[in-house]
Amino acid sequence: MAEASDTHSGTHVGIDFGTSNTVLALADAAGSVGLLEFPLLGAATHGYRTLLFFDPEEQDVRLPIQFHAGVEAIEAYLESMGEGRLVQSFKSHLTSTTLGRTQIGHHAIALDDMLTLFFFRLRRHLETRGVAVHRAMLGRPVRFAGAQSVEDSTQAEARLGAAASKAGFAEIRFELEPIAAAYHYERTLRRPELALVADFGGGTTDFCLMRLGPQPDRRGDRREDIVATGGVAVAGDDLDAAIIEHLVCPRLGQGSTYVEMGRELEIPRSYYYKLARWHHLSFLKGQRTRAELQRVHRLAREPEAIEALVHLIENNQGFHLHKAVEQLKISLSSETVGEFRYVDGPVSIEDRVERERFEGWISEQVAAITRALDETLAGAGVEPREVGRVFMTGGTAFVPAVRREFAARFGAEKLAGGDELLSIASGLALHAARTWG
Repeated sequence: MAEASDTHSGTHVGIDFGTSNTVLALADAAGSVGLLEFPLLGAATHGYRTLLFFDPEEQDVRLPIQFHAGVEAIEAYLESMGEGRLVQSFKSHLTSTTLGRTQIGHHAIALDDMLTLFFFRLRRHLETRGVAVHRAMLGRPVRFAGAQSVEDSTQAEARLGAAASKAGFAEIRFELEPIAAAYHYERTLRRPELALVADFGGGTTDFCLMRLGPQPDRRGDRREDIVATGGVAVAGDDLDAAIIEHLVCPRLGQGSTYVEMGRELEIPRSYYYKLARWHHLSFLKGQRTRAELQRVHRLAREPEAIEALVHLIENNQGFHLHKAVEQLKISLSSETVGEFRYVDGPVSIEDRVERERFEGWISEQVAAITRALDETLAGAGVEPREVGRVFMTGGTAFVPAVRREFAARFGAEKLAGGDELLSIASGLALHAARTWG
């Protein structure tokens, strides 16, 4: 897919706001689509990391809060040697009503403020490339992570829309992410088909069963073409968490004990739960957790392991740890054996991981995804044999254990891919062009 060139007011914007990465796509009235690229550590990437970094040395009580977003935040974070606050995975918290404000220097900001800062920076990136931003089509999952009801997801959507509006987008419309991917894949069809789009994100997996066709300009309300939607709050981040929980956490004291007042107590598992999940990492940086870990370290049966855990937290090594995990997951998608290596200070974890062992770690997550798939089909009264094509989008689409489940139901010949990581943004931009063009 081509890189987007400088464009002007005739361009329509699609924003795939993901848990880990955000992708921006631009479409013109003729249906040509381009994706914005960003420089990161000497290379180019379409993924604008969904995170913010706050450098404490840049904060001034007389000025608005200073921040870095996306790829710039990663580079600023690495340059600061881990000092400051790296906040990520906003999307996973959108259904929460209990999160308070967090202190950044002299500033106290809430989740909604962080969302606004992030969307403001996205809008500036578009404007610096010649795009006059008035409207944008924004993707959303069928069910937001943590949602217990339709109302929870509706509230999460409203928070996203309010933040984007406050950041300067005059008009925001939403489309379900798997439906957006369907718009992208529809261009490859030569005849009408009943298709299933499986969108594997960072925080959620969504399904859309939809009638698609090759018509290049199918305007109007496409919702009438939707047969069924479904989803589950299990996705790529949960697979990463499984690797950390089984491979990393035992080396950092999980399952070991400490002795206090004559009692043998297990090291609290909450530390390791947060460590394994991107969107909880920042919670380990609080004063209370620091004091607790210092006490546990003094009393631990395995003080070296707790020292390694403290080092990882205090030196903000979560980003590097999760990159090592991501590399292992990518390796095991194409090879039967992968090498895991994470070394920093007192932390040294190296292991040779067989795909079979990895698949044992993620068996519950894969079962949850396939159960949601079966429920979506059953709710629509559709048999797998009636589905003509299955489009799988997102990084988890490459995981062999997941693909096997889909192949078992639909047949490997029906599984289609291509642009797995970029199709949602492309579809959103196309939908924006059809809606406003």
